Amino acid sequence: MIEILGYSGSVLVAVSLLMSNVFRLRVINLVGALIFVFYGLYIKAYAVFAANLFVACVDLYYIYALKNKKDIFKFIKISGRDKLLKYFLSYNGRDIINFFPRFSDADLDKAECFLIMRNLSAVGAFIFLREGKDINVILDYIIPDYRDLKNARCFYNSAQAAQEFYGFEKIKAVTDNKAHEKYLIAMGFSRNSSDPLLFEKKI
Repeated sequence: MIEILGYSGSVLVAVSLLMSNVFRLRVINLVGALIFVFYGLYIKAYAVFAANLFVACVDLYYIYALKNKKDIFKFIKISGRDKLLKYFLSYNGRDIINFFPRFSDADLDKAECFLIMRNLSAVGAFIFLREGKDINVILDYIIPDYRDLKNARCFYNSAQAAQEFYGFEKIKAVTDNKAHEKYLIAMGFSRNSSDPLLFEKKI
């Protein structure tokens, strides 16, 4: 039984090192370190206990710092043909296709685009079309290191978004990606009863 505990700690520490999101890395690494703290005490390996207690304290410090960090967000309206936006989309192209397989550069000609800046770094893009009384989202992408919902919540609650969406009734998004579905539901979207791929949010 105690060996299983040790293996579990090893697996969690290894998995944490595969995380691109720093916050998740710290949380998973903390759990792994705490398992090793108890493991070290149980088998009386005090060096293992002490080293992992130190790691757990470091993880707790950084988790607290990350949770309480004050980020600065800017949402820059940008042309669909702007070189910076095209470079951002090209650089993250493979990851974007995983979440938005229907997205095409051809959509940029008639779309409206925002580059999402966080602490002066470009971390995402929000691209949409106006159709009647609806806002149709064709891309709502954030790079892996910053997928903590802060970007979206700040954008949807911003004065810029309120101005852009004023007079419209719904925001619509289409997806068959499970991770993106969870994101949309967390942001207040609900699945359309007649189309399982369509999610809607009242403005």
